[in-house]
Amino acid sequence: MKSLSNIKTFVRVAEVESFARASNILGLSTSAVSKAVARLEADLGVKLFHRTTRSVSLTPDGKQFYEGCQQLLLEFDALTAEVQGSRATPRGQLTISAPAAFGRLCLVPLLQSFMQSYPEITLNISIDDHAIDLAAQGIDIVIRTGQLADSANLIASRLVTYRLVVCASPHYLAEHGEPQHPEQLQRHSCLNFRNPDTGRFFPWVLEIDGAVESYTVSGPLVFDNADAVVRSSISSLGLSQMPSFLAKEAVSRGQLVEVLNSYQPPETPVWICYLDRNFVSPRIRAFVEFMKSEKSHLSTMCSLAERIAVS
Repeated sequence: MKSLSNIKTFVRVAEVESFARASNILGLSTSAVSKAVARLEADLGVKLFHRTTRSVSLTPDGKQFYEGCQQLLLEFDALTAEVQGSRATPRGQLTISAPAAFGRLCLVPLLQSFMQSYPEITLNISIDDHAIDLAAQGIDIVIRTGQLADSANLIASRLVTYRLVVCASPHYLAEHGEPQHPEQLQRHSCLNFRNPDTGRFFPWVLEIDGAVESYTVSGPLVFDNADAVVRSSISSLGLSQMPSFLAKEAVSRGQLVEVLNSYQPPETPVWICYLDRNFVSPRIRAFVEFMKSEKSHLSTMCSLAERIAVS
């Protein structure tokens, strides 16, 4: 069996891409770190790092071994926590990924309460719209919206749902008229949102006679940032389809007006997911259970019930 301490040393070197920096983090001499990695390479019979005087990088074998070791150490830490009975006091770093708009508007406002309840957990949060591979990127928890196409190796719990709403500013509607049917969208300036991973536009989704239809709309502006879409709509640059939680503040202030209400599609689910493992870290359990306990609060955040009438 390979030495676990050597494996941990190897992982740290791979993470920081430096024997010297790894030695400072581990509290060992650079020589001791180098010898630990050399012993591991000898045990495995493969070269794990390309070494030069200025840089350290993983070999193809090293990269494959590193990805496996990440999972191994996660399982080991979780098993240790289970045996030690530390579930009552979860601790350590928790890495979370959330979509940009949902993360900013719905997740961030809840963090203070979580941190007060679990002061020994450190949160490392990535807020963006890129697709996430939990295993490959070392992410503990991901929040996703819509249908889960790759849920085979995930434990997923639905937190809340939100509506997709089509909005425009009162000024835009006064100048261009309000569409009464989705087919009339072709006559309007529509703001498109580009998928940051594929580069493709997200289609607009509406329900007609019980059937959900996708619409390809056109307009002079395309964004890969949801907040920019909202600001452009408020500035009367066109119609936009957006999540209700993103439109909520502008609608309540009368800056945006909902249109095509009769054609709203089914609500979109929001999921909290983590990898399906034999042992789940207490800090992962703590955050997932906390978010589940906040479902009512999240539903309020995603609702447009507070909107005011706009004359």
